Amino acid sequence: MRRTKEEAEVTRDKLLSAALKVFSKKGYATTTLDDIAKEAGVTRGAIYWHFKGGKADVFNAIVDTGFARVNGLVEKLLAEGGTPIELLERMMIRLMQFCEEDDDYRALQEITIFKMSEDPELSLKLEDKKHAQEESVRYLADLIKQAKEAGEVRPDVDPMTASITAYGMLNGIVLLWMIERSVTDTPQFSLKDQAGSFVKLYLQGITTPAGCKSKV
Repeated sequence: MRRTKEEAEVTRDKLLSAALKVFSKKGYATTTLDDIAKEAGVTRGAIYWHFKGGKADVFNAIVDTGFARVNGLVEKLLAEGGTPIELLERMMIRLMQFCEEDDDYRALQEITIFKMSEDPELSLKLEDKKHAQEESVRYLADLIKQAKEAGEVRPDVDPMTASITAYGMLNGIVLLWMIERSVTDTPQFSLKDQAGSFVKLYLQGITTPAGCKSKV
């Protein structure tokens, strides 16, 4: 029984990996279950056995897996400890770098940004993404508030405004990089190499002299 369960998990992971590749190439709207089955080397029946709702369930599982991996990364970064501003700096840098370093996460970002149409099947998942975004902004705002109370952030800085700015900067820079990467193999900047510089410039705008001394 245990082996059967493990084999089922392997097949499910194989299906998700294949689906991610196909969605990345063709987009959600034009991808069919036959496309996914062919890429994975299985039958359509195998897909329905694991994902009762068909294509939408497959896509939602891919998104959930991507969110779980990012959450795991954030938890690992928080476990390293540090002051609130050090945690903020570390998270912002690593989240940018993660998009360039991790092929699966980057492919998921490309799908949701460039290749996902407004499909009724995905409306609930898009709502989930909206809530996750709002939660992320609130979390960053709380971190900035803690840094402000610790004297690392200037007294005149509003935590929520600073959080929205940070979140918008992260997403904007990643979007610029992904657009360039979609048309050239050599974007004019590297998320992996320059994330620290981008974040440092942002932090200089909100921190006190003491807060600027944080190191990642």
